[in-house]
Amino acid sequence: MRTETYNSPTYWQPFTRTQNTSQWVTGLDEQFKNATHRDTLPFAFQTGSVEVCLTTNSLWLITEWGGAGKLAIRTCFDPQLIQKVEQVRATRNRVEYRVAGALGTFRIKIERPHSDQSLLHYTTSLKPAQPFTVQSFPHDLYLLDTDYNPLTTEGMVYVTQSGPTSGLAYLSVTQPSEGSVFYFQNFTALTDYCQTTQTEPSDTVTVQWPEVGFALPSSDQPLEAGKEVVLSDAFIYLSPMVPKTEFQAADQFLEALGQIYRLLPKPETAYYDWPKASERTIQALTDSPHCGRQIEKRYHVNAYVDATQKPPESMVQLAILVPLWEYQEWLGKPIGLVDQLQRNLTAYYDSKHETFMRWLPGGVFKEEERSEEQDPNKIDSWYLLHTLMNLGRLAEKGNTDAKDLLFRSIEFVIKAGHHFNYNWPVFYDIRTLEVLKAETAEGKGGELDVAGLYSHVMVQAYELTHDPRYLNEAVASAVRLCGKGFELLYQTNITIMSSLTLAKLWKITGNRLYFDLSRLGLANVLARLWIWECNFGFGQARSTFMGVAPLKDAPYLAAYEEAEIFATMLNYLKEVGTDVPETVRLMFSEYFKYLLHRGRFYFPSELPVEMLCQQPREGRLIRELPIPLEDISTGWKQAGEVGQEVYGGALPYILTTYAYKQFDKIPVIIFSDYPIYHAEYEFTGRNEGYVVVRLAGTSDFQCQVRLIAKSRTLPTVQLFDEDAPGSPALQPVEKEERYYEYRVKGNQRLRMEWGPNKKA
Repeated sequence: MRTETYNSPTYWQPFTRTQNTSQWVTGLDEQFKNATHRDTLPFAFQTGSVEVCLTTNSLWLITEWGGAGKLAIRTCFDPQLIQKVEQVRATRNRVEYRVAGALGTFRIKIERPHSDQSLLHYTTSLKPAQPFTVQSFPHDLYLLDTDYNPLTTEGMVYVTQSGPTSGLAYLSVTQPSEGSVFYFQNFTALTDYCQTTQTEPSDTVTVQWPEVGFALPSSDQPLEAGKEVVLSDAFIYLSPMVPKTEFQAADQFLEALGQIYRLLPKPETAYYDWPKASERTIQALTDSPHCGRQIEKRYHVNAYVDATQKPPESMVQLAILVPLWEYQEWLGKPIGLVDQLQRNLTAYYDSKHETFMRWLPGGVFKEEERSEEQDPNKIDSWYLLHTLMNLGRLAEKGNTDAKDLLFRSIEFVIKAGHHFNYNWPVFYDIRTLEVLKAETAEGKGGELDVAGLYSHVMVQAYELTHDPRYLNEAVASAVRLCGKGFELLYQTNITIMSSLTLAKLWKITGNRLYFDLSRLGLANVLARLWIWECNFGFGQARSTFMGVAPLKDAPYLAAYEEAEIFATMLNYLKEVGTDVPETVRLMFSEYFKYLLHRGRFYFPSELPVEMLCQQPREGRLIRELPIPLEDISTGWKQAGEVGQEVYGGALPYILTTYAYKQFDKIPVIIFSDYPIYHAEYEFTGRNEGYVVVRLAGTSDFQCQVRLIAKSRTLPTVQLFDEDAPGSPALQPVEKEERYYEYRVKGNQRLRMEWGPNKKA
């Protein structure tokens, strides 16, 4: 497949036509023309009726495409011969087929989940007649013209699966018909296949025009005879609309993703005591010699446990310090580590270059072979801006030293921004601004989302000073995010912080462009979610559902980046309020819930020993040390291959600060695994009062709420639906001496009352 620029103002990104095809495309049109067992399903797509037909090796669904084309869906494949097709049941919205082939017996369930006709769902399972290994299976979608010819079709591909992300592909067809396709493969359903064949579904959903969708991963381990296994569980969303802009594409993507997410099976969640985990981790960060070191009477935390071959890093200090400052405010009492880390900040400022540095000036690299970033004169574009962003967060809290360091460094970064015209490379020289590494990969550009992080820092500077110069810088940089489509994301936490900043720019300037760019950034992040549960291999003892990798192509989830994303999501909901698109509100809330559930698996003590890498790239692993691992991969890889991430120690206290709502003199803490983005309270007596909280999410999903005693026993409490005046108190699903637990709907207000006259 080769992409060419489409010279029409109607379309906004590279235009794709058939150039090179696989063996599965050749002769496909003749196969369809000679197909048998033709029948029409009792339900239709938005684009037209759905026909069932049989070729020599596949059972197909074919739907019309805008009157000028067709979409062919391969529901099963037998490379030798299909012998018999039988419809075993049919209703108005569901049909089931039994297909006998040389490989065994296929069972195919086809349904239309929604009455709006935009979605189709089909599941294919196979009971093998004899053991066999899977080798080179085809994709399941083909784009055709009205004569069944796939070679005449043209269109645009927006985003596909990257590594172990969700099994999705999103594209539009422009010739010979017009419309858009969102394909989603539910990898959770393939657990038995992956376990038996010792495979995983990374990079299995692709587009090689005109082929789209999922291809079974090949394996040398055979499927078992007589044991039924799911081979595919796919959803297809069709729309007759081709996006005219990248913003329309983002909105269409969000609409399709939201519809499909509602239909997916989801793992159960369990409560984890994050405040207790925070206490343990902060103690380790403060006292453990594995977590930090004294240099010139100042305490610096290491990046990884026992990783002392490199100088300390500024980003690491601030990644621990800033959320710890927030946690200290939440806790209501000082934490000694906050003062220790504050005192070392000035050590990272270099007066010669007039900027904050990555590595502690004067530090020594002890390794014989250095990685590409281990050079005190080399700056990673995102890195410097991330540290300035955190200095800005401290400045917003009244830290004058941080404010001074921010503004002493900001002229350097403005000079660099102008030099690069806000198009940031990967690495540049701090002395000359010479580009040392321009692109992440050939033809992919530099760190594209860093323009948004630059805007973030400039908005902070503007809010601290009200100097319009900084606002003008933020606007000039934000415009550089235009035209990136679903390639915008370089680093996930940076992209979502950029989206937050763009929403603020929209509020400040009134320019709708920035809100459009904000939604585009969010679509980029949601496209990289792992919306599947890895229940095979090592994954049977941990969870990855709704995780998000730190980088576009990273094959693992990472503790610190996930924590920062978690906090930014709540801040985005607060900033944008009712203008947050429904899918974003739902997906953010579900991400919130599942990280609170699965975040425990970053702690090595929560995993079996055999799951842990014994020789990480950085430092070493100490299983009993309550410091998170940086990385959790898919089921066939051990956790902690990168290392035990000291700055990931921010995870538990970020989750505590943002998921547990407490107020001075109120004896109850309110925990919710959906974001609480508004809260107010009032005392109605000496020992009684109420708290009203507003939950994010949507009303068709539920979340967990706990009322937790600050002391050993819970006072008399009741929980009400504030939007249903006069309704009885909600009943807890679990009652213990120290807490009550409830299941409630998202997007509602809850009223917690406490006092001696309340009924338990």
